Amino acid sequence: MSSLFARRASKARRSVLRELLKLTEQPEIISFAGGLPDPDTFPRKILAELAADEILNNYKKSLQYTTTEGKRPLRAALIDWFSQDGLHYEMDQVIITSASQQGLDLVAKTFIDPGDAVFVSLPTYLGAIQAFRALEAQLVGIPLLEDGMDLDHLEGAIARARKEGHRPKLIYVVPDFQNPSGITWSLEKRKGLLEIASREGLLVVEDMPYRKLRFSGEPVPPVAALDEERVIVLFTFSKVLAAGLRLGALAGPKELVEKVVTMKQATDLCTSALIQRIAARFMLEHDLSAHVRKLCEHYRLKRDAMLQALERYMPKAEGISWTRPEGGLFLWVRLPEQVDTERMLKRALEHKVAYVIGTPFFVDGSGKNTLRLCFSEATREEIEEGIRRLGKVVEEELAGLSTGQSL
Repeated sequence: MSSLFARRASKARRSVLRELLKLTEQPEIISFAGGLPDPDTFPRKILAELAADEILNNYKKSLQYTTTEGKRPLRAALIDWFSQDGLHYEMDQVIITSASQQGLDLVAKTFIDPGDAVFVSLPTYLGAIQAFRALEAQLVGIPLLEDGMDLDHLEGAIARARKEGHRPKLIYVVPDFQNPSGITWSLEKRKGLLEIASREGLLVVEDMPYRKLRFSGEPVPPVAALDEERVIVLFTFSKVLAAGLRLGALAGPKELVEKVVTMKQATDLCTSALIQRIAARFMLEHDLSAHVRKLCEHYRLKRDAMLQALERYMPKAEGISWTRPEGGLFLWVRLPEQVDTERMLKRALEHKVAYVIGTPFFVDGSGKNTLRLCFSEATREEIEEGIRRLGKVVEEELAGLSTGQSL
């Protein structure tokens, strides 16, 4: 039967992350693995009332097909939402997607030919890696520094890709509270990225699932606000409303968005009219910005709890560090080079604590000594206890390495 598969399907692999997450679902395990928003933050009563009203009283619109571009009231609400960040779009520059993951899939289908070079951070979002690899892109990793991509490295990588016969096509970035690292790009790095993209004729894809979840520090303008003609923006409601709605948006230059619409028509005809109307009404009737402010305070307390616990329980050994994100849902831990966090995960599960290994986020296979922690779903009490357990795991791992007994 394998002869029936298309070449791209034959090469496709299941997400290492998803397979590892199955191991974390054991009883009594405190998991910092899944990048899940806290379900207690979902405004379920309001969503239930809106859904019931739409189904009972507006079924001719909410239960029917809709346009591929999406419902105009929702797109109009999103245009106002984007304008808060200095992004100025017209109606035909915004389309509704089934969350930002579909946006990534549509970007890949619309712009990538097999062998095209796509530049991503080391590390970068795993869903983007999957979407681009599915369309047979040549993924090129660029080191991610504390303030954004190493732009000198990026310029060199673009030149090498051309020399090797790969057409440089796009640069994918998550500049605000990146998944998995939690890093936010500086304004200087954002401007530098655009200078390179303009000079080299590349598209920038700016994924902004966490941008509104800022707990501290000063906001930095989106990359797209600095050059709307070269940037496609991806947005999702998953982190600011409810992940199960599977609703998002793609915005950018009109001529590019028009072609994305054509690709979406062949993919799903349209995104759920019911879900779109529920989201539009929430934005118009219940003040999404006020809801997000509550989320920020909720998640800030959890971030602070994790940072304090790491200071308290993580061994004070050379080579151990972690990011201190100003927002989002994640922080990133780097351990001494000799530590393999995939191997260490067995020890962690024995101690009833789970994390995500770093390697899957690196397109070059590096990152073996890194791990991602998500602080959004656990309670503050679980964070305290879970980090205590993790500190013990790291301590034992380092002791085992020093005696040659690490498993």
